[in-house]
Formats: sequence, C-alpha cells, structure tokens
Amino acid sequence: MNSPEYHSAVYKINSNKQIATRICFRDYKCELLPKELDFVNLAKLLSNMQKICFYDDNKKNNQDRIIDLLSSNNEKTFIVPISLGYNKNETNYKNFIDGGAATVQKTNLGFLTYQQPTINEVCRAKYKEVKTLKSPVSIIMELIEKYTSQYLMRSSKKTDGLYLYVEKNPDHGSPGFLLNYYKRYGFIELEHNDHEYFYMKKPIQSSITNKSK
Repeated sequence: MNSPEYHSAVYKINSNKQIATRICFRDYKCELLPKELDFVNLAKLLSNMQKICFYDDNKKNNQDRIIDLLSSNNEKTFIVPISLGYNKNETNYKNFIDGGAATVQKTNLGFLTYQQPTINEVCRAKYKEVKTLKSPVSIIMELIEKYTSQYLMRSSKKTDGLYLYVEKNPDHGSPGFLLNYYKRYGFIELEHNDHEYFYMKKPIQSSITNKSK
C-alpha cells in the first residue's frame, strides 16, 4: 500500500485576472504545486477530482461551472485549498494518487449579518489505496483555518469563524453522516436551518503570529 507525500497549499483567487496564486504554510510541503494556476487549469484539476468524489462524469460541464464559480463576484470564491499526495520522485503535479480540495466563498448565507467564509465542495479523490496518518481533507481544513486566522481576520474584522452547510436531501451520502463528520473538525450545528440545508459553524480567533512562508 502506498504512503504518498502530500503537497498542500491555499490558492488565492484573483477573479479579475483569472489567476489563482499559491500560498504555502510552514510545516506543509508545497513545492510540487504550481505557484500559479489559471482558472482553466484549476477547474480541470478540481473537476477531475470531483469525478471521483462526487461521481460527476460530465467533466466538461462541471469544468465550465467551476470557472464560473471562480469568476463570479456574487458570493465570491476567494480561496481554494488543495492537498495532493504523490509517489516518491514524482515531478508532475497532475500525477497525484490521493487528494483533497474545497472552495471557500464569502457569503451571508441569507441570514447572517455579515459575509463570512463558507466552505463548499469538500472533496477527496483517491485513485489508489494509500496508507496515511492524516487524510488530505484534514489538511485542507487546517489550511482553511490558518488562512482565515492569519490573513482574512486581519483585514475582515467582522469575520467570526468558518461556516458550511449540509444538504438535507443530497444525491449521494447521508446528511447525518456529514453533520457528524464535520463535528470532528470542530463545527457545531446552528439552530438556524431551512428546507434545503443544515448550517454549521466553527468559531475561531485571529492569529497574532503569521506562520506562513
């Protein structure tokens, strides 16, 4: 069973230039990931992963959807965390055997007073059986929190934590399983819900020391 080496980073989204720029953090390898990805290549990467984790075979339409998501100024996607696992001596970032990714948007979810960072499209794409102490989803969750506490909270004083929502009637999976799954990452279920979603929050505090590199 493979024990991949993971390279992990947050990609900051520039919707005007249609470029995603890599931000690395201390204690996380990131060298194999490109320093920049244009939206087409980023969308290709994410749609290839989502074919595995969301059973989405229509990659072309999904790729176009992701480009639109990254380009939109409405409920803006501002970061995409990525963690990809590779066999030893791999040099092509596309040749990963295990990976995790998500998108993070700024939205008030229709009921919050201020826009807050909200995690969407959490995905793990595992192409081979792997042996690892920490899943790439755990890594991207850590990176989202680090970015929020070390960067976002310094410029957005109204940010009070991380949010996400769980579909009540998903095409795949169980909402009960997902609610319990995210609780393992410190999320709590909010009293507010509607006919489509359960909402969750993880309160976090601003980090004084910037530990990125």
